[in-house]
Amino acid sequence: MKNHLIALFLLLTISAAGQNPAFQKIDQLLSGLAKEHQFSGSVLVAWKGDIFKKGYGMSNRETQIAFTPQTISCIGSVTKQFTGAAILKLEMMGKLSVQDPITKYFDQVPADKKGITLHHLLTHSAGFAGAIGDDYESIDRDSFARLAFSKPLLFEPGKQYEYSNVGFSLLGIVIEKITGASYEVFLNKYLFKPAGMAQTGYVIPKWKVTVATGYRGEKNWGKINQKNWAADGPYWHLRANGGILSNVEDLYKWHQALAGEKILSKAAKTKYYTKHIAEGEGADSYYGYGWAIFNTPRNTTLIAHNGGNGIYFCDFLRYVDEDLTVILLTNATRREWNRLANVCARTCFDPNFVPEIKVSGAGTNVSLDQHPNRELIQTFLSAITSGNEETIKALIDNHFAPGFKDGFPIAQHLGVLKQMGGEIKGLEVDKLNISGPVTIISFKNSPLKINFEVDEGQIAGIGVDN
Repeated sequence: MKNHLIALFLLLTISAAGQNPAFQKIDQLLSGLAKEHQFSGSVLVAWKGDIFKKGYGMSNRETQIAFTPQTISCIGSVTKQFTGAAILKLEMMGKLSVQDPITKYFDQVPADKKGITLHHLLTHSAGFAGAIGDDYESIDRDSFARLAFSKPLLFEPGKQYEYSNVGFSLLGIVIEKITGASYEVFLNKYLFKPAGMAQTGYVIPKWKVTVATGYRGEKNWGKINQKNWAADGPYWHLRANGGILSNVEDLYKWHQALAGEKILSKAAKTKYYTKHIAEGEGADSYYGYGWAIFNTPRNTTLIAHNGGNGIYFCDFLRYVDEDLTVILLTNATRREWNRLANVCARTCFDPNFVPEIKVSGAGTNVSLDQHPNRELIQTFLSAITSGNEETIKALIDNHFAPGFKDGFPIAQHLGVLKQMGGEIKGLEVDKLNISGPVTIISFKNSPLKINFEVDEGQIAGIGVDN
């Protein structure tokens, strides 16, 4: 009887694509990208009671293993929501308060960092830099903490927002110190098992499905869990801020668990999703405890996070007022794939929308003066490096194509453009590679590149490659 019920559920899940016009469009888009541009990954879309889930392309190109909804892939910084939930779980258990100063858990904290609280770490407002080392560098817990405390803060704790992997790794250390167990062991016992997530973790799951191999272009990068890791998971430049492996089915189980109080109480979830701090000066998006919170153009709420390392990418969108969840994984990311989850969501919301992703090819190299959209590119570069939010908003209003502008919350646009502007400020444009509507802008003495898409004289897409 159990097997018949499982088979029936799978049949209903798969057939949803044939019943729902939005799912048909999504499937057609992703199937085309897999066939023409080597998209590989999986998607799960849950929309008003219907679920569509499917894999595309290869999880391993060399052995021709298909990517399915069960395939395990890296979720990157989506890991942060589990760290946030673990801290709130410990608060529910009476083991800590999010208002505790870090001096309660770390010895010899320098004077400039004594005012930092767990809340500051959870909200990227402690003042730590984004990263202080390579993800795969061997570094133990105490050495990482000493290194973090030796670095100058970017600002006084609580005064600004600066996305920081360092802060979340310090939270992972707090979890281990309080529980006496490894970070993953605590998550497995109190988050993953109660949610039924047997396929999620660092090393504890006994995966029957092969972990997806990562690819950068045509090059086999390997598997993240076969890089330089400790016996119980990644070292501390990555642990608790990224690197967890999962699949779209398990991540949807997490979404479902959060709908009830099996794992977090109503009070804990209020803290989890509170708009604690704007993601940058004047931004319309906010950071909770491991989630970003956006206001949509429909005056509803989007709770989301993504993560990636330039190889793997994960996007997790939860339109909690509109009963839509989109989860996407890929093991061979490129700039265009970063938009896929948003395109899937728009396909559900707008029955007249025809989903499309334009993919760049080899292209032709030209100088900035030779580029047919020279003035638009100069306006774009000038605006994002200005540091002026009104100037960037004017760029969005006047020069973004409607489909691109409306496809993301304004706050998300602002956050991306501000970060991009900071990364390229002071750099000199080297060359531009034109391939159809997409131009790749390279800079002298820097590996950084901007992907710049134009459609009928307007900006239709942007992204950064390192």
